[in-house]
Amino acid sequence: MGKIKYGVIGIKGFGELHCRFAREHERIELVALVDKDEDAVKFKAKEFGVKGFTDYRQMLNEGIVDAVSIVTPHYLHSVIGLDCLKAGVHIFVEKPIAIRISEADDMIQVAKNNNLKICVGHQYRVHRTSKTMKHLIDTGAVGNIKRVLWSWGLFRPEKYFARDSWRTTWEHAGSGVLMPHAIHDLDLICWMMGRPIRVNAMLANQLHEIACEDMVCANILFENGALASFQATLNQPEAYSIRQVAGEKGIIIIQNLKSMTYDYKDRILFGQFKHDLHTALTKLSGILDQPKISWQTVKPIGDPPVWKKLLERVGLMRIEKRHGLSALMESFVQAILNGGKPIVDGESAATALELVNGIILSAFREKTVSLPLDRKEYDELFDELCSGKTKISKYRARDFCNTSSML
Repeated sequence: MGKIKYGVIGIKGFGELHCRFAREHERIELVALVDKDEDAVKFKAKEFGVKGFTDYRQMLNEGIVDAVSIVTPHYLHSVIGLDCLKAGVHIFVEKPIAIRISEADDMIQVAKNNNLKICVGHQYRVHRTSKTMKHLIDTGAVGNIKRVLWSWGLFRPEKYFARDSWRTTWEHAGSGVLMPHAIHDLDLICWMMGRPIRVNAMLANQLHEIACEDMVCANILFENGALASFQATLNQPEAYSIRQVAGEKGIIIIQNLKSMTYDYKDRILFGQFKHDLHTALTKLSGILDQPKISWQTVKPIGDPPVWKKLLERVGLMRIEKRHGLSALMESFVQAILNGGKPIVDGESAATALELVNGIILSAFREKTVSLPLDRKEYDELFDELCSGKTKISKYRARDFCNTSSML
């Protein structure tokens, strides 16, 4: 194969980046754009000198693409992805790979049957802080992982949901905070820890006028024996999030995490124990003795981030080629041309999706859920959520407090 003939389905927002990175790649020939906004697709198709479509199926029927990016609302990922795979087209799907793990199963199976590649847009894996934490774990510096403490929080006003109303429903978004946001962090945790095997969780809608959750608390058991406590919320002003990964030999800490993307502000601390914990159990003589810890700041692995110098605004934000998306696209191209897997392939991405589905099932059925997930049980619950038969609890302070009684 010479150049990969490429299409982008969904050209607004993040789709703009897919278009530009595809155009800039020396092994990609951008040949088609798809968007339901007829005026937008005509304008961009003319600008890039490619064909424009308002229906991706028309593009597939013409047989002009080898691979596509799918940058659409969540509920369309599996529908469009399956149609593309059945047409013999490789797919780069923005996260999540799908809304339900059963949908992801179908996509992965069709890709295998047709010898096609799936890449998923979990770009946090290529960021420096992520790679540094992964390196410390994989090289044994931390030892066998025992405990993970991980939080993510931002604030989203109602205008955020008013702009993209599809984000307000289970049917279209898949969830409120988990699928649109926290799945990036859960993907990182699974990438670092391995396969989750059990989860117990609670969800709530504390502030927002949406059908889905805006807050999640989950406890997760991994196959390696590690226990993780995870929180994510849309109700916290961007202020203070933490990462802790503790093992037998040491602990990795990112306190007051700024962003897994804008990582030039983040400091990674590594505390190395003088004795591993098993040795310390018998070596320390006093009943309250603590293992000694030596602390160091770990330099992030990789090139300095481009985010310091990227914020040039000309209409849409323009970003240099070394953005995480560019690295994923490069791995996608190499997998198509040379074999192997992209940085985030379909099966790998499905692990985080299955965990998200497991968290939702645990919360609504009020039970501990074992993984692999019962696909039928989750699909039944999700159908209930979409129809409104089952609804999220709205745990709000005003519902529990009678302020007059406190005076």
